[in-house]
Amino acid sequence: MIGGASPRPFSRIAVSILILLWFSDVVTSVYAADPAIRRKGEPATFVGSSFDQLVTVLANDDIVTGTFDNHGKLEVKGNMDNPTYVGIWTASTAPEECDTEKEGSSYWGKVTFAMSDAGRTYTGKWGYCEAEPDLNFQAKWDAK
Repeated sequence: MIGGASPRPFSRIAVSILILLWFSDVVTSVYAADPAIRRKGEPATFVGSSFDQLVTVLANDDIVTGTFDNHGKLEVKGNMDNPTYVGIWTASTAPEECDTEKEGSSYWGKVTFAMSDAGRTYTGKWGYCEAEPDLNFQAKWDAK
């Protein structure tokens, strides 16, 4: 202490600002996985699909990537202006094996789906190998 002055305690305003900043970080992290407000690179978990639990991430160039059971991967392209996403899925095993490989796997197929409810629901079709998708696909955001 110089000249006998005591250090000045935090003002109430500074403490209030710190609390608000901390609270806004907590709220942002709790809701960041909501597909309606997530940013590129933030994952969102979907349940109730043929792929069991599906975790998707928005990437660059209107690409959505995902992971699911059996070392499964999903990669589709689309955007919210035209919310039909088209791509392929691959896995380490599946009920049908393809004659050709995609992404290093002989277990793959085409997938197409649309997003609704601000990206919280996926509805579409998927199939095996080169066949046009004909199996129903639906997944809902797991809000937990």
